[in-house]
Amino acid sequence: MPPFSALRGPARAYAVTVIALGAAMLPIGWFLYSPIALAALPTLLYLGIGTQIAALRPIPWKTGHQSVVDPLLIATGLFAPGAGVGLVAWLATFDGRIPGRSIPWWAFLFNRAAYATTHVLPSIAVASIGAGQWWSIPVRTIVYIISAVSLNYLITALAVAQVTRSSFWTTILDNVGLRETIPTVALNFAGGILYLLLYANPRPVGYLVAPGLFGFVLAVRSTIADVQRQTVLKDQTLDLAAQALDARDRYTESHSIRVSEMAGLLGEQLELGDRECELIRTAGALHDLGKIGVRDDILNKPGPLSEEEWLIMRRHPDIGADMIAQHSALMDVAPIVRHHHERWDGSGYPAGLKGVVIPFGARILSVADSFDTITGARLYRASAMTPIEAVEDISRRANHWYDPNVVDALREIHGLRPLEVQDRPQVPRRITTLRVIRSNPGFSSLLTAIGISSLGDPLTQVATLVSIYVATSDPRLVALAFITQAIATIATSTFLGGITDRLSRRRLVVGLELVRAAILIATPLVVAGGFLAQVTTTARWGLIVPVLFCLAAINAIVQPARQAAIPNLVPAGQVGKANAVVAATTMLSGAIGFGVAGILLALFHSPYILFVVDAATFVLAGAIVAGIPSMGGGRTDAPVVGGFWRSWSIAPARPHLIIGGLASFFLAISFPALLALAYGVSGRDGGQTYAILEVILSIGIFAGSVAVSRASSIGSFRTIGFGLLLTGSFSIAIAFVSPLALIAVALLVASFGNPIYAVANQTALLETADSTNRGSVMSTRFALVQTASVVGTAVGGFITHSWNAAAAYGTLGVGLVSLGLYAFAAGRSSINPLHGEAYEDATHNRPKPAGPQNGHAIDPDAPTHQDAPPEVATRT
Repeated sequence: MPPFSALRGPARAYAVTVIALGAAMLPIGWFLYSPIALAALPTLLYLGIGTQIAALRPIPWKTGHQSVVDPLLIATGLFAPGAGVGLVAWLATFDGRIPGRSIPWWAFLFNRAAYATTHVLPSIAVASIGAGQWWSIPVRTIVYIISAVSLNYLITALAVAQVTRSSFWTTILDNVGLRETIPTVALNFAGGILYLLLYANPRPVGYLVAPGLFGFVLAVRSTIADVQRQTVLKDQTLDLAAQALDARDRYTESHSIRVSEMAGLLGEQLELGDRECELIRTAGALHDLGKIGVRDDILNKPGPLSEEEWLIMRRHPDIGADMIAQHSALMDVAPIVRHHHERWDGSGYPAGLKGVVIPFGARILSVADSFDTITGARLYRASAMTPIEAVEDISRRANHWYDPNVVDALREIHGLRPLEVQDRPQVPRRITTLRVIRSNPGFSSLLTAIGISSLGDPLTQVATLVSIYVATSDPRLVALAFITQAIATIATSTFLGGITDRLSRRRLVVGLELVRAAILIATPLVVAGGFLAQVTTTARWGLIVPVLFCLAAINAIVQPARQAAIPNLVPAGQVGKANAVVAATTMLSGAIGFGVAGILLALFHSPYILFVVDAATFVLAGAIVAGIPSMGGGRTDAPVVGGFWRSWSIAPARPHLIIGGLASFFLAISFPALLALAYGVSGRDGGQTYAILEVILSIGIFAGSVAVSRASSIGSFRTIGFGLLLTGSFSIAIAFVSPLALIAVALLVASFGNPIYAVANQTALLETADSTNRGSVMSTRFALVQTASVVGTAVGGFITHSWNAAAAYGTLGVGLVSLGLYAFAAGRSSINPLHGEAYEDATHNRPKPAGPQNGHAIDPDAPTHQDAPPEVATRT
């Protein structure tokens, strides 16, 4: 960690700000929450001692350490919100590093300030949730954990980005993922259990039982540490095996280790996943294992190999692969080792595979093996090529012996430009959500803007609808607000649907975001009576209806414009995953936004602050969008009016528009039915049950959004059909079950299928449209969805009123299942789903593998260096 004097100005300012904010948490916590009672001090001291013990026992990881103080701080924050947890965060998180010696003073203070900031505010925010209710502790714990973890990631990532002078988003994406987040959240949940032990039991009992849970956390720590030691042992064992194999030939000392390292670098350059790169490294360490079955006199023979000796030498990949395949943990390594001497043109061995049929790991290993061979001396060649000479030599054999993509990766590692190759094969990398975000900076900026904007949307909804009802006690105005937004959306999409194609989408979105912000800033002045003091309260709040109309109309342009911009910001094969991550971000930001709205109302007791904060989110989102180079649009020949007919004229888009409209109609039937179902199951407690079911619904939708991003073919009828069948089937199940637990499970699964259908439907429409009409198509879908939702809500209310909620869920379930079956029928195809064409016979018309020539495999068409091409390196 650099000293404070070595930090740049922005990094110093950020560090000082966080430290000052952390120090301010103590008086803020004391002011916002009641002071700590004397009776609570023993328990607070008990938790502080436990926190300090945990701080001194971090979990060791391969690239650092993970503190286990958070579960103790979670328990402390639940027990003593505000100043109590702030004191523990400042005074009981010493990790053994002496400030001024092993850690700079600024970093020492920064860490404690970060702990205080990430725990004081969330602890106060959740303190009053569900007071006295049975579900209070788990819900408070979950909300607390999500808030604290999110704040911690934000504060830490900003610090790392400032210190290392890297991008904030690059820092987040490189260090935060499901693999890191899920164990962190699961470990922190132990804090809620610890609080329950101390809260629900008399003091002596809680004090005696709680260390058992803390011991469990330490046991987990020991287990993880043991796993890390086993990993190190495995790596060192592989290195030892590689050194033992290479020791048989004084000219190949450490050859396998270097090949392993180079193969791993190539895999990382090709953006393969961590698991794939680790497999390739392991294969590199063991790629010559089969030579243990080759006699020393053949392996080290300085002269030409005979025909018989050549056949024995060529068996070593099979020998090694067969040995490796006998061990289940290494089964995936065996094909890479077996085929690392195959050639792109089919002239290699042992199977003579050709082109993309060769396992991709084997293609990488082939290049790594050859590169290390021709940069080192051998029995038959005293001289060695320089790395650049070796790269150029291998480059001349691209598309003949080697996969050109792997050769390009080798060139990029050495600072050379990629080759110009016709009919370049596709790299078989798994396109992950992380890769979509990292490799497309324009899309990552758009995603950030969408997340910020979605965070603010619930603020206006809460401020307007709740405040209208509180001020007027007239539910008709609340209903009018909903109807107004629906009418604005439908009218704008119908009559201005083509504007997102006609105008530059970037300028359009930025301009409308600023207009929305200005409207929101002006709204409190109107409704508070500053300019209309003589108007009655009911009339003033009635004036907000046209404001809602304008905001909904702007949203009906901005949202389709963003969706239509996605294909301009990501490659064609990544549109579906981009849509999925947008859906997940929107859902998550919206859920957080409702929580923020509740916190702001609790702190300021006024809805006006929500308008101001929402305006700020729109300004920030517009500023981020302004930095995107291009979002498409600007087609001066595109008509503004008539977007529906333009979209309908696209034949492949029609079935997707129909499915989108009908599915939205059926799904909207559940809106009134869910509330009636909650009250039908729980009676007077129906409001609480409804809130819980809405949370379950949100969790399912978010999980489905994440899951659909992993699908191989997102914008297909089959994916649409799967989502509809899943939602429809479990909606029918809701109609036939009565216990609340079963209803909750069925609702969770049904909501899981909702985003699968929705994301697939949006992706399919984006793929059927082109740059001249994409905005019109998305506006048309938006209008159809909104119209169908209004009609579906009305029908759902009628069915629920005339019969019951079960009848409504049965109706929508049957409708969605029928629609899903139609989608499956429309998606039938005889084309191979893997690559859209018939499989090619791996051995069809392949060249005959080269035989011995002067003891080595020589390609007569390839340039040579001292009559020894790269394959000579391993005496093959």
